[in-house]
Amino acid sequence: MDKNNTHDKEKLDRQIRLEEIHLLYGGTPFSYTASVVIAFIIYGVLLDHADSPQYLNIWLLTILGVMVVRSVESYRFSKLNKEDKLKSSWRIRFFIGTAIAGTCWGLLPWLGYSSEVEYIAFIIVCQVGVIAGSLSTLSYRWETMVLFLVPSSFLLILRLLLDDQHFSDATTYVLCVFVFFSLSAGKRIFDNTQQNIRLRIEADNRERAIELLHQKQALHLQNTPLAIIEFDIDLNICEWNNAAETIFGYPHDEAIGENIMRLILLRNNSTNTDKLWQRLLNHEALIGETIENKTKSGKPIFCQWFITPLTDKHNAIVGIAAMALDITDKKHNEAVILKAKEEAEKANQAKSDFLSNMSHELRTPLNAILGFTQLLKYEKELSEKQHSHINEIDNAGNLLLELVNQILDLAKIEKGHLQLSIEKIAITDTLQACHAMVAPLAKQQNITLNFETTSTSYVLADHTRLKQVLLNLLSNAIKYNKYNGSVNVRAITKENGTVRIYVADTGKGISKELLPDIFQAFNRLDAANNIQGTGIGLSISKQLVTMMGGKIGVTSQKDEGSEFWIELPGHAELNTIIKSESHPITAKPIQNKTIASNYHILVAEDNPTNQTLILNQLEKLGYQADLVTNGQEALNMMANKNYHLLLTDCNMPLMDGYTLAKTIRESGNHKIPIIALTADAYPESKEKCLSAGMNEQIIKPFQLETLQETLESHLN
Repeated sequence: MDKNNTHDKEKLDRQIRLEEIHLLYGGTPFSYTASVVIAFIIYGVLLDHADSPQYLNIWLLTILGVMVVRSVESYRFSKLNKEDKLKSSWRIRFFIGTAIAGTCWGLLPWLGYSSEVEYIAFIIVCQVGVIAGSLSTLSYRWETMVLFLVPSSFLLILRLLLDDQHFSDATTYVLCVFVFFSLSAGKRIFDNTQQNIRLRIEADNRERAIELLHQKQALHLQNTPLAIIEFDIDLNICEWNNAAETIFGYPHDEAIGENIMRLILLRNNSTNTDKLWQRLLNHEALIGETIENKTKSGKPIFCQWFITPLTDKHNAIVGIAAMALDITDKKHNEAVILKAKEEAEKANQAKSDFLSNMSHELRTPLNAILGFTQLLKYEKELSEKQHSHINEIDNAGNLLLELVNQILDLAKIEKGHLQLSIEKIAITDTLQACHAMVAPLAKQQNITLNFETTSTSYVLADHTRLKQVLLNLLSNAIKYNKYNGSVNVRAITKENGTVRIYVADTGKGISKELLPDIFQAFNRLDAANNIQGTGIGLSISKQLVTMMGGKIGVTSQKDEGSEFWIELPGHAELNTIIKSESHPITAKPIQNKTIASNYHILVAEDNPTNQTLILNQLEKLGYQADLVTNGQEALNMMANKNYHLLLTDCNMPLMDGYTLAKTIRESGNHKIPIIALTADAYPESKEKCLSAGMNEQIIKPFQLETLQETLESHLN
């Protein structure tokens, strides 16, 4: 604000200085003409009476010369631009010219002196007249009055003091008084002139500002895309700009005086309009209200309104000022976008449902494939070739299970159903576990594993999902490596506490063109080779890391290998180096079958293949089991026989597993453990099982060891 005030003051001072110099030079034509005329009159009167006609001639020529020079200066000044006129040199030149002119007039009593008293009196009268006349033309600057009056008057006074005429002393005294009062009057004239100049310039500035404001308002009113409408308290229109004509279709002359309610408002909007009108009557401005209006042709349109009540000095409403913006296209686009969004969400939901259903349906045959394969592994009478074939089936089945699990993870993430449990996880322990799990695969490929961590302690992440990400990166680094290559894993802690884990391989690398697509789902960049893979592991890894508040990235050079990294929030506490070979985890031996034979288990399963599988699995573990095909049969069997545990599928005819468990618990039987066997791997499925009264859930397909541990935990 102070800077603006300073700028305005400087601008006003410049305008005043320019006006002053304009007035000074602008008054010269009249004053110079008057001076020349008076000089010739004086010359004519004194020519025959001056003591020295030669001196008088010199005086006249000097006066005329000064007037000519000053006239030329005035002409040159008039041709200058505004900036040049403001230069101080022109002010100084005028001051000098004024002082010289004053001196020339002051020399008149000396060069035109006459010993005759009446001519001396004539000179005094002329001199006083010239001095008095100059006050009006020189009053725009106090300095110019002083520079002219002082030399012209004091040279006259000095000449009278040297004269021996008897009236010289009295005349000298009177002239001194005249000079004093002339200077005083000149100062007052100067002050008044200055004030008048300032007031006039300020008034001109205000007038120009108001005129400019009116021009801007008029320009804005006519050219704005907003409809500018004013109406009185009777809702009669009194202002209607071009935009209003364009939006509503009514010409200016046709709209003025019409009631705005009848002109552009729909009848079915009367209730909402009345509410808005009441808000205006309460002196409340309406900002951004969307109202459905109509055009002259009756076409409905949507407008966004900005309405303000106009009040008088008593705060009484005297009118309404309104602006309206046609947002019909915007509303239409929003509807199109909303519809497209809904369709996209439906399509995405359909895709997620498809992936979920496909995952569920694939698990049922996979359960049989992997389950029977595992049972065959325990057969001792098979040949080595048969065991080799079984291992191939098992590997293929597990690869397919990995694909199903990843598809399920992807569906969970996209539907927002994937739940994370963020906790402090020691990097050292996680890397040790991952090292043990990938060591056999690395050994098959003759890949050297180098795990090294420095300055790492824990990260904030989901333990299972972090291990899933690391295993995915490690398995890719091994699978896409070259024979006799290496995989280097290192973890560092950055200054901000963030932990970054690097997984680098010595494989073929990835070209720069393909790097941007590396984390896209189902995008196998090296699909031409014979390496098995699903193409969604990296996509899931990226989404999991992002959900855990971290970042993932990759740098790679063709034929030089790749380095993937993940970054997670954490803190430095430990300094550990891990360089060790893992020991393969051996399967838990099957328990004593004599103990298992003491337990009787009821199995509810409708799928014939799964029936055969679960009975064989229980037989392998030593348990006695009875089989039913639905929940109703299970209730009938339990009514006639006591069982130690119930294994039930969730989706069965007549009565499903959920209803079966709920019925058992409602009958008062809370003792028997109920274990769900289901291919539905969604988290809400487990919640549904527990809510129905089941104790635990086993996801198909499952390992024989998993079934064994679950049964032992609930039977012992």
